Amino acid sequence: MAIGESVKRIEAGDKVSGRAGYTGDVRLDGTAFAVLVGSEIAAGRIRGIDTRRAERAPGVLAVITHRNRPEWSKLPPTPYTAEGRLPLLDDRIHYAGQYIAVVVAETRAQAAHAAALLEVDYRREPSVPTLDAALPNAYVAREGGHIRFPPEYRRGDPDRALADAPVRLDLEYRTATLSHAPMEPSSTLARWDGDRLTVYDSTQAVHLHRGLVATAFGLPEENVRMISSLVGGGFGNKSFMWPHVLLAPMAARVVRRPVHVTITRRQVFAATGHMAATVQTVRIGADRTGRLRAIVHDSTNQTSFVDDRQEGAPGNTPQVYAVPHVYTRIKVAKVNTGTSGAMRTPGDSAGAFAIESALDELAYRVGVDPVELRRRNHADRDPLTGRPWSGKQLLACYERAAARFGWDRRDPEPRSMASGDDLVGYGMAGGQRTEHQRPARAAVDLTDDGTARVRSGVVEIGGGTLTTLTQVAARGLGLDASAVTIDHGDTGLPPGPPTFGSMMSGSGASAVHLAALDARRAAVDLAVRDRRSPLHGADPEDVVARDGGLHLRDDPDRGETYRALLRRNRVSSLRGDGDFRPAGEHGTHAMATFGAHFTEVRIDRTLPRVRVVRHVAAFAIGRVLNPRTARNQAQGGIIMRMGAALMENQRPDPVSGRFLAPALTDYHVPVAADIGDIEVIFVEEPDTAANPVGSKGLGEISAIGICASIANAVYHATGRRVRSLPITPDKLL
Repeated sequence: MAIGESVKRIEAGDKVSGRAGYTGDVRLDGTAFAVLVGSEIAAGRIRGIDTRRAERAPGVLAVITHRNRPEWSKLPPTPYTAEGRLPLLDDRIHYAGQYIAVVVAETRAQAAHAAALLEVDYRREPSVPTLDAALPNAYVAREGGHIRFPPEYRRGDPDRALADAPVRLDLEYRTATLSHAPMEPSSTLARWDGDRLTVYDSTQAVHLHRGLVATAFGLPEENVRMISSLVGGGFGNKSFMWPHVLLAPMAARVVRRPVHVTITRRQVFAATGHMAATVQTVRIGADRTGRLRAIVHDSTNQTSFVDDRQEGAPGNTPQVYAVPHVYTRIKVAKVNTGTSGAMRTPGDSAGAFAIESALDELAYRVGVDPVELRRRNHADRDPLTGRPWSGKQLLACYERAAARFGWDRRDPEPRSMASGDDLVGYGMAGGQRTEHQRPARAAVDLTDDGTARVRSGVVEIGGGTLTTLTQVAARGLGLDASAVTIDHGDTGLPPGPPTFGSMMSGSGASAVHLAALDARRAAVDLAVRDRRSPLHGADPEDVVARDGGLHLRDDPDRGETYRALLRRNRVSSLRGDGDFRPAGEHGTHAMATFGAHFTEVRIDRTLPRVRVVRHVAAFAIGRVLNPRTARNQAQGGIIMRMGAALMENQRPDPVSGRFLAPALTDYHVPVAADIGDIEVIFVEEPDTAANPVGSKGLGEISAIGICASIANAVYHATGRRVRSLPITPDKLL
């Protein structure tokens, strides 16, 4: 069976050989190149832009500013329009790096040269540079397309429960601004054919962004085609439509030629989002055995002056543990920076750092093992809705990961374990993420050469989506995975789910699964009606698909290949359609994914740099479609959050708000020497109550809980509790 096999990624050969094509590699006849010019100030106005020298530079075709741009039709609706204003709208500057001009030339080098010749006269205004500076004016945002979590939630009487609790904690946690830093900078190529627009874009969601582009230019949606071949990493920053996606078609309309924009690495950091910094307060009330009575979780995150966007850190808190009294609130504070974006995993990761660290502090306060404390507060049903879980194996995750890690060898006393000059710490944390679903469609064509082709508008961003979807189709048709190919990343194909929100394994795979079953039914119907078929007259329910064809379940020798069946009947192909419609809020079950993390750190007594030497994680995600790609995906999520825990920090300049690490030379991400040994365990149990294929998302649950697990290990090693990320040596001196 193709599902569950460790199949190699189908695009791997092209990627390692250099044959793989990304948006930046697309070439069209007559293509011109555009360079985007960003503001040098963080707040103020443009008094004037002298474009004369740039316009006279070799190869220049156009210089577009707010003064001469074509009129926009309409601001596309949020939340997937990244900024709540159209680019080049007026002379107002809201953040450093905001695009103020587009220079179009015959070559990219010519455009870059001309861009450097622009002379901009600014009127600077005082900026709000940091979250701390903005905190006094923080507020609960109640309107706007980026408000996706309930700003406030209350269950029971948390104030009374806190006052009556024998054990109380009142703590503050902070997370830093983080950058996505994908290997591939965003790239867009636009071509007009009359009133029809084709956009090649490194996006995580072609169908979702198509309508946004159409709205901005006043086009019927069917007049816009979006194509995304392969994406070189996204992590959420390509799930929103950023200004460059609109500026490329605008420039193409002005010069009447295809125009290609690839933003610079600095523009990746400044103008395609980030994970917003948070300040979180957590108040916990419990009895003396560690059973929770109340949690109050209050979070404030930075947002831009053009949008109210939540980093929903408390969004998961009402669901994770069985606690009768809960209050959560999310506030935003305006800072002169670009709008933040979804980043693996929005809200959940920052919130888990606070809650899972606070649970560790509670465990030490009441003298209970941190794993046992979580067992005592396990939620057997969803506390938010009262519904049963569609599948929950969190306790098994704790048990298996703890056993593999050797948690029982831990001396619970802080600063009690050592190896030579190193202090040794063991820490753990749990993880949970709501399973999100979207409607999805797919088609599967079963052809007369015995192969199949999947057709879906899904996008491959590096996680192995194409491979797992071909495996699902292969399983449904009884084919080897090598006999299945896939067309993808094009709005001309059936709309699959966007490749974000961990929706592909559930929603996308279910659509392909249903399409494969539909194609198989068509083949079975053809066979049982064909007098020349060995299956003629058989009950369709007794026919199974395997070994590249159809066979009787109880008589494997009675059957034939698809190739023989279709060619004998002169049928070139059979089409199967899959339409997945999730139950959503009307479902009978609550759906989530779960994880448990165990970390060993070592810290030199004299130079307190934290080294993660071992990490064991267990995940419950329903059916594992491909253990090889799943393990790779999980390790990637863990490594990403190791960076957030120990080194990543997009610090703002305290005067201007401009990011101080706008390139990979300064913004440090984990490399091989930083990550130690990572072991991933899957507690597998197909969850067919969640969706037909029984699989749930892994991309984001893999990144939830790591920061707290590391911070808890640091406390165990040193006796010093660090509540502000990243945990750099200065915080341990």
